[in-house]
Amino acid sequence: MNQNSYWDHVSDAAAVESWKDADQTGVVSAETVSENTSLLDFSSFIQEHPEKIFPLMECLRPDFQELFLEYHALHKSQSFLAKTHGVVQTRIWQQLRIIEQAIGAMIVFGPHPTEAVLRPILQQAGLEETKFGSLASMVVLYERTQNYKHVAKNVSAPIPAIRKIFRPAIEILIASKDLKAAALGGFLRNLTYRASLTKGGLSKREHARMKRISRRQFIAPSIVDSPLVSYGDISVLKDTPWKMFEISSEYRMSRITPLFRTQGSRIFGKKAAQIFAPLTPDGELKLGYILARSASPSATRALLRIRGISEMVVRYDGEGNILGEVTVPNEDVQKLIEQSEPRLAPVRIGNFVEVLTGEAAHYCGTVVSEHRVKIQFPSGREFTIRFEPGSVRAASVPKEQRAFWGTRPKLNKPESLDFSEIGSRTG
Repeated sequence: MNQNSYWDHVSDAAAVESWKDADQTGVVSAETVSENTSLLDFSSFIQEHPEKIFPLMECLRPDFQELFLEYHALHKSQSFLAKTHGVVQTRIWQQLRIIEQAIGAMIVFGPHPTEAVLRPILQQAGLEETKFGSLASMVVLYERTQNYKHVAKNVSAPIPAIRKIFRPAIEILIASKDLKAAALGGFLRNLTYRASLTKGGLSKREHARMKRISRRQFIAPSIVDSPLVSYGDISVLKDTPWKMFEISSEYRMSRITPLFRTQGSRIFGKKAAQIFAPLTPDGELKLGYILARSASPSATRALLRIRGISEMVVRYDGEGNILGEVTVPNEDVQKLIEQSEPRLAPVRIGNFVEVLTGEAAHYCGTVVSEHRVKIQFPSGREFTIRFEPGSVRAASVPKEQRAFWGTRPKLNKPESLDFSEIGSRTG
């Protein structure tokens, strides 16, 4: 399949400036636009002309909308998208091409082409007449229902016969040197990609893949040098008291701090834990000790494995016998934490925020608990991000415009589309 030929046509016949200046959003006359070798810059259009790109994008199935925005609006790498969408990287490249071809096709003849628009194109390509009637009629019906079975019943054909008609037609159209034929090929390829043969929407295999990738977890590391390091779900610690640790005289905190920040995850695993070590401007311990607590006393004592942390502070009786470990009430330590934490804009439960750091940087979602943000996707996918101080920023966005990429533009759409399931559209 010659995929490059499609974009050769679009760059010549549907140039960026022609689309921007078109009287009717999303419709460009191939006969009247000027010659231009520039490719469509979707990233720029999302920023500069959302009122033109979003009505077309929202005609895609939800998971394709997400992929398009993650790549062009959030600028995520194809390798990251492969991991979060549960496919190999080559598949991401292929899907992005399908999406771009589909949007390019909608620019050429609108998001919902009629039989009157499609029939001359298919006649010229020698594809209009089939064993079961008009191919233009089948394409329009499939675009409206996303259901091979419905189309087959309408033309009195076996269900597999419709797909066997569509597939070679797509190949021929995309390879065509005629702009509108190539655009139609891209349009139909997007509609039928991994579609179910017997039901509306995606295939059973594609639904299974979506289920596998429905939830992902990430960490947004702090962008400030906080004296407090947390691991796991610290809400379970409640008022657990803190233990005190001394450091060896030959070690400075500049050497120890990176060690407990990196080795803490290995020591605590998924157990909830916190380490608090405020420093003076000279890099010395402000309290004279490192304070730590966790859901497992043995895990807390395991901090002694870190080079430079010499011993846990204990109480002795008059004869030198150990009476127990010295602890500090959580209430007292929380006051110290509040005094020593950098002054950041407050982030509260229910706030809509942008993630600033880590693999999930630039995604937007809602704070659902202390240090947790949920990112919700139209397809049902969900990211949970554990964030540290300074790694998220509250965004003032009306509820009806909140989206995983930021702010959803207000659009006056001529037709609302009801996705009853992923990839399924009724109209």
